[in-house]
Amino acid sequence: MLLLPDTFADALPTALRKRISPGRDTPVGLLDYEEAAELRELLPTMGPWARFKASRRLSAHELALWQLTAAEARQPWQARRIPTPQGYLSRHGGYMKTPMPLPYVRGTTCRICGLYPFPLPSEVTTPGLPVGRQFAGAPFMFDPLAWFEAGLISAPVYSIIGPNGFGKSTLLRQFAINALYQGRHVMWLADAKPDGRRLCELLGPDGQIFHIGAGGGVLNALDPGALADAVHRLGDRPDAWVLKDQLHEAQAHNVIALVSLVRRGPVADYEASVIDAAIAALYEGGRFSPTRAPILSDLIAAFDDPTEAMCANAAARSTEEFAHITQRLLQSLRALVQGSLGRAFNGQSTQRMNLDAAMIDVDLSVIPQTARDLRAAVIAITGIEAQESVRARNLLAAHGLARKTVTDIILDELWQLFEVGGSSQISTVNRITRLNRSDGTTLGTSTHTVGDYKGVSDSVHEQMQATGFISRSRVKFIGPINGSEIREQQGLIEYTAAEADLLKSWSDSGSPTRHDRRAVHDGMGRFICKWSDDPSKPGVPFRTWISPLEEQLGIHDTSAALRSERE
Repeated sequence: MLLLPDTFADALPTALRKRISPGRDTPVGLLDYEEAAELRELLPTMGPWARFKASRRLSAHELALWQLTAAEARQPWQARRIPTPQGYLSRHGGYMKTPMPLPYVRGTTCRICGLYPFPLPSEVTTPGLPVGRQFAGAPFMFDPLAWFEAGLISAPVYSIIGPNGFGKSTLLRQFAINALYQGRHVMWLADAKPDGRRLCELLGPDGQIFHIGAGGGVLNALDPGALADAVHRLGDRPDAWVLKDQLHEAQAHNVIALVSLVRRGPVADYEASVIDAAIAALYEGGRFSPTRAPILSDLIAAFDDPTEAMCANAAARSTEEFAHITQRLLQSLRALVQGSLGRAFNGQSTQRMNLDAAMIDVDLSVIPQTARDLRAAVIAITGIEAQESVRARNLLAAHGLARKTVTDIILDELWQLFEVGGSSQISTVNRITRLNRSDGTTLGTSTHTVGDYKGVSDSVHEQMQATGFISRSRVKFIGPINGSEIREQQGLIEYTAAEADLLKSWSDSGSPTRHDRRAVHDGMGRFICKWSDDPSKPGVPFRTWISPLEEQLGIHDTSAALRSERE
């Protein structure tokens, strides 16, 4: 038997050390090179019983060898991962999904045994993790980062379009589970139903539920959040000054987004510059700092005694003229500190995004459906903060002060911003969805119809701006839609005749099929994945697959409130 050094044995994971007998330094079943080679050579000459025992020894040897090899090949960031036959167990890995069953192939014995393992499947084979089944039964694999690294897409951005109740949220959760399994972070923003809360709760202390407004927490619109912590940790490094500029810019964007939302119209250029100068004035004299942020009431108070920069940006020659020019802006700012918006954003933050959490879920379900302004405001502010926080963490990682990681940002129900703010929120949405590949993030969103974005304005130019995110999405998942929606998507997504017929057949409200005790619509969970800009190239139709463990944990059960007590 092969003897291992004590230092090497001590470095093995706990699960592997338990397989080492007390009196030996070797994992049970591990053979030396000569003994394993001799067994393989003598295997054909052995009798049935001897061959069976020799095969068992060789199998145990290969398992022990695989475990040792996996331990030696680990990278530093994999130090606490434990290898198992089903994959790696890690603190931020999420749940290991049950492997999908392989598709069955029927044929005669002589043909099947002669083909294996050489035949090429007719289904599309893509990188990633399984999220559904293709028509012939083969798994459909997808992961935005894996597709980007394989060169299939130019940016890890995707969009899901489909009617309510046909599985958009289930597909988003599949992507989130796959990201968690691979050790990435997930930020689920604008969780309206909620769709991702149950998954976040299952992560325990590694998941953070984020409540803002309507009895929840307070999120200071002028609180830089993670940016302030990054500035403090960078100290005197040159990048700290770059981050301070980003901090100031993020504060100004937050205020501009809220003002444009409350007035249902855009902020004028001079108003934006006045806001920028007013925020800068708050930090003069050391009254406030990145670690001691002002609130909206402090910003309003700055208008009572404007600085020279504020007057210059408003082109005012006196304090009285400044007050006259900025009267409408001041009225909008005062509206922000009243009512539900004031309770949600005018105060010191009671919650901050924990960037070390495996998953952050911004739960909007506590906000009533009638409070549309508050919902839209939370979407805008948390979206901007998430993007800036990820950039700050990446800068810390570049200096060795944080772990380098990839973050999956999921924006659900983004159309609510347009529903409230109309075209005034186009710039806010563009800022949230503009993805820089150097930021180390993937981005996905879902919507019911393209009309949700086109309804922002009658202007064709503004409609094109609003639908820009769908155009920037390199991968599009389209669920059951009717003919009018297919025509509405012309110019954004092109379908072949067969694809259009297939989508319309899924949306047809025909007789549902029975599944256990419940009736399931034939279009439930069905999508077409399209990632080519060439309209002549068809996409891949598939149906979302849910593992038994996911069903048992209730991750995808977002209709529990509609269940009867008998169920």
